[in-house]
Amino acid sequence: TFDKLIVAVGRRPVTTDLLAADSGVEIDERGFIAVDDQCATAVPGVFAIGDVVRGMMLAHKASEEGIMVVERIKGHKAQMNYDLIPSVIYTHPEIAWVGKTEQALKAEGVEVNVGTFPFAASGRAMAANDTGGFVKVIADAKTDRVLGVHVIG
Repeated sequence: TFDKLIVAVGRRPVTTDLLAADSGVEIDERGFIAVDDQCATAVPGVFAIGDVVRGMMLAHKASEEGIMVVERIKGHKAQMNYDLIPSVIYTHPEIAWVGKTEQALKAEGVEVNVGTFPFAASGRAMAANDTGGFVKVIADAKTDRVLGVHVIG
C-alpha cells in the first residue's frame, strides 16, 4: 500500500504546425522530430535539438546538443554522451542523477564500488532541519572512475 502517489506524465514537444508537410523532416507519433545520434534530421543540413527531440527536456541537454551540432557543422567530430548530462526531477524531495545506475552497470558486467552518504550526517542538512535523503556514488572497482551519482533530498 502507499500513502502518496506521484503522477509524472511528462511534457510534450510543441511541434504541431511547426513545419510544412512537404519539408521532409519526420515527426514521430509522440510529436518529437526524428533525429540521429548527431541531431541530424532526414533532410541534409537540417538539425533539431532540445525539447523537440527525444530525451530529457532540460535546458543544459539542449545547450550541449546545440554545441555538438555547431561543432559538427564546422567539420569537427563532436559527439554527445547522454550519460554525462545531469537529470533532475523537481519534486519534494528533489531527485537528481548523472551517469548510469548500479543495476545498469552490473548488467553490463562492470565491477563497481558503491558509497552512500546520508543527509542526516551533513551539517548543512541538520542546520536546515531537512535531513531526509542521501547521495549515492558508483565507481569502477578497478579504476575508481565515477560512473554514476544519484541524489535524493
